[in-house]
Parts: sequence; structure tokens; C-alpha cells
Amino acid sequence: MGLSPTSSCSSTSRLPVLPGLLLLSLFLSTLVPSGLTKRADVEPFVELRCLCMKTVSGIHPSNIQNLEVLRAGPHCANVEVIATLKNGNKVCLDPEAPKIKKIVQKILESDLA
Repeated sequence: MGLSPTSSCSSTSRLPVLPGLLLLSLFLSTLVPSGLTKRADVEPFVELRCLCMKTVSGIHPSNIQNLEVLRAGPHCANVEVIATLKNGNKVCLDPEAPKIKKIVQKILESDLA
């Protein structure tokens, strides 16, 4: 009673299709957003490098509409101060400049009042 290989086995004809189906299912699963990782207080995309390549050390406070201070972290070793101007432009400010320190301090004091 010996076993001899035959070419009429139907399970071997489906094997080449399985890797393709597996890859297709993995690809499709990446397209579906996961509800487990969504949080309202977290931005979906975080820049993983410093945003400010060039900084300005002086700007008039009346031109500033909004000020954003980004702490140093794994994305960037520097503290970054980004000002949105009234004309819509964004400017990186030098956080070590004395004038910028005064502007940040005044804005923080006005927010607390």
C-alpha cells in the first residue's frame, strides 16, 4: 500500500490564490479606520520634526493674531514659538529673544486676566 503523488488533487490548485487573498485582506484592513485609536483631543497627524527652521527675533505684538508654543520633545529638541499674524501668515519666533519673551509673557498675562 504505497502512496503515490497524483496531479488531480484539488487543494493544491487553490494554494496560489491564498497569498493573494491574504495580501488583499491586509491591504483592505489598512484602509478601514480603526475606532479604537480615535480620540478627540489628539491630532491625527503629528509632525515628527522641528517646524521652525528659521526664526524671527522681533515682531510687533499688534500684528499677532494667535500664538502657539510647542514644547521640546521627541519630535524636536527646541521650544518653538509660532505666531499667526493678522494677515494669515505664520512666523516662527525666537523663544530666547528678550522681545519675544516679553510678548509671550504679556499674552499669558492677558489670558489669565
